[in-house]
Amino acid sequence: MNIFSRRKRPPHLGTYPMEKIRRVDNPTTLIIEDEVKRVPRRADGFIRADHGDFGEQQKQARIRTGSSTTKGAKVPLNGAFGDNIRSFIPLQDGDVAPEKAPIPEDPELIANNMKSLAYFLDADVVGICEAKDYCWYSHDKDGKEIKARHKYAIVILIDQGFYTNDASTGDDWISGSQSYRAYLRGAEIGNIIAAYIRNLGYEARNHTAMDSEVLHLPLILLAGLGELSRIGEVVINPFIGPRFKSVVVTTDIPLKTDKPIDFGLQDFCSKCRKCARECPVGAIPYGDKIMYNGYETWKPDVPNCTSYRVSNPKGAGCGRCMKTCPWNNEGILAYRIATWLAINVPFTRKFLTWLDDFVGNGNQNEAHRWWFDLDNDNGKIVIPKATNEKGIHPDKKQPKNHRISYYTVDSLPKFDEKGAWLFDRKRGWGLKDTLETPEEARKRTEKTNNKLS
Repeated sequence: MNIFSRRKRPPHLGTYPMEKIRRVDNPTTLIIEDEVKRVPRRADGFIRADHGDFGEQQKQARIRTGSSTTKGAKVPLNGAFGDNIRSFIPLQDGDVAPEKAPIPEDPELIANNMKSLAYFLDADVVGICEAKDYCWYSHDKDGKEIKARHKYAIVILIDQGFYTNDASTGDDWISGSQSYRAYLRGAEIGNIIAAYIRNLGYEARNHTAMDSEVLHLPLILLAGLGELSRIGEVVINPFIGPRFKSVVVTTDIPLKTDKPIDFGLQDFCSKCRKCARECPVGAIPYGDKIMYNGYETWKPDVPNCTSYRVSNPKGAGCGRCMKTCPWNNEGILAYRIATWLAINVPFTRKFLTWLDDFVGNGNQNEAHRWWFDLDNDNGKIVIPKATNEKGIHPDKKQPKNHRISYYTVDSLPKFDEKGAWLFDRKRGWGLKDTLETPEEARKRTEKTNNKLS
């Protein structure tokens, strides 16, 4: 978008032309709302690692990530980010002004005001949806029950930064810092918007990576900011791909909501298996989607993925899937053309996945490298013993014995579980054939709906 077009663009639309993406009534992946069970925050992957659910090694490694403590942060930069992010937690909620401000009672006008404010604060993409009951956790990480107390959600995406990501492998020593950078900016933006709404006389709470009462993924879908991808528990946006972190402000101020979007990602991901191919631990499925807790999804092997992310010996964290995804692009003319084709010309999608490999997207671009590789060895900052240095593997085939370990919601740790809730991997391997397919779920719900009507 050139500077002349941008000057004429209404501020609530932001930089990216999301208004040109097709809107639909429901997300492109099936969600059977009545069958979604609310889960406790204790069931989140990283919190499970904190408790030792994936083993003692992962529990000890988690202490050094910068999320649990800064004194032993594995990477000095991550520790610096962590200190600042935690300082925002007390500001996520607060007192509401006793009287409502004299603003127009027009939900669309208020929604545009909130979006404009978010873009003024340097958000990248913003959408609004209802904060439906199933989008809330059942209990917080301390075991306290959470009530779905607000009707609306302002959902904000923060780009993790293309150029640094371009130079990274996705699982080297800068990987975690890219996430922390977006978390920090999101916490700042969300806190300001929530405080602004409270100053107007309406309830509002910010939900960050450090302290959230809502699950961000379904809200991102409902707010029309992307579609669910093969990566599984990652939404892809048509302009910044999977290269973002989210922050959510829930509120009871009246807002006009946005519709979900459809830019052809389900078909694209069914043809492209690059994230599965490039995953360092084989945690992403090559096969079809399943139904999990009411959601149609390519369900990843969460214990396998989380274990690597917290204990990666040659880096800090992992975003290899994000790094190598064909939708992770810079937005220059050549990529804009490819994006347009992927959205509007379905038969080109398989060719575009091949072309993405052919031009080397997903390899490291050394021209953008700027950071130091540093590790914390018992309080002493040292050069790491090893660093993940690798390119993409276009010729790699699907392993014959590739298995994804699944689990049911009923097998997750309970909200008040303080000790380790060990995961039965062998049992998880055998669950795939017992889980319902999306086709079966659609037929079943159609029969039920026909009987009711």
